Amino acid sequence: MLNFIYKLIPDWFKAGYYNARRKKPFSMGYTTAKFVDIKKNINDPTIIEKFKNAAALPKGYGESFDERAVEYSWAISKIPLEPGSFLDAGSALNVKEVLNHSVFDNKKITILNLNPEPTCFWQKGISYVFEDLRNMPFKDNHFDCITCVSTLEHVGMDNTPYMNDLKYKEENVFDFTKAILELKRVLKNNGKVLITVPFGAYQNYGWFQQFDSNLINKILTAFQPSHHKISYYKYEKNGWDISDGTSCKEVKYLMVTDYDSGMAQAIACLELVK
Repeated sequence: MLNFIYKLIPDWFKAGYYNARRKKPFSMGYTTAKFVDIKKNINDPTIIEKFKNAAALPKGYGESFDERAVEYSWAISKIPLEPGSFLDAGSALNVKEVLNHSVFDNKKITILNLNPEPTCFWQKGISYVFEDLRNMPFKDNHFDCITCVSTLEHVGMDNTPYMNDLKYKEENVFDFTKAILELKRVLKNNGKVLITVPFGAYQNYGWFQQFDSNLINKILTAFQPSHHKISYYKYEKNGWDISDGTSCKEVKYLMVTDYDSGMAQAIACLELVK
């Protein structure tokens, strides 16, 4: 009943309520306010240019919001403007505020995930495929660009919270490298894979793991890119900003236990070219 009532509340009210209450993460209105902010930022050419060039972000960027505030803007800044085939591996981009961005207007989009999600956008001509990233049902050299946003940290881990099947209760912490090999296999030559993961001190929560420098190096070793770039972003008291691997290496993931959720305090964003 409460969920039904909540859905009836207008988005503008939810966002306003959240912003008026000192922006307590994951409280009422959080998700709505976050995506209002994300939509504004990904459609701001000045912001996108800063991400494209790994420049400092405006003070207060993404304040009180989780890593999606950075990941979506970074990914949008790196996706080629030219027409092509595009794969979202992990379904993190499966939200209207992101998929309505003009960068996707000329793309043939496929979204791959383990399980169906409540919302889909088949009306936009998007194909949905439900398979494991470690064994993707695509031919070699198929996609021009692939995003894998906040997904690798779940590969080989306990995915029973998402899939009601004990076969997904795993503890294979290095299986993300199998997914990396698959991402490379289905990517065209000279195509790019855009990857984001929570970054800092290594932490294993069972259902996901926070990457450290060692695991980042395993990504690079597995993919063997022709060239690559890594950008690091860190959350400070006034929001997110560009950082570096050394400054982020001891950062811990923030688990917000009151709401059974959490948010990274630093992320690594990898642009890998085949």
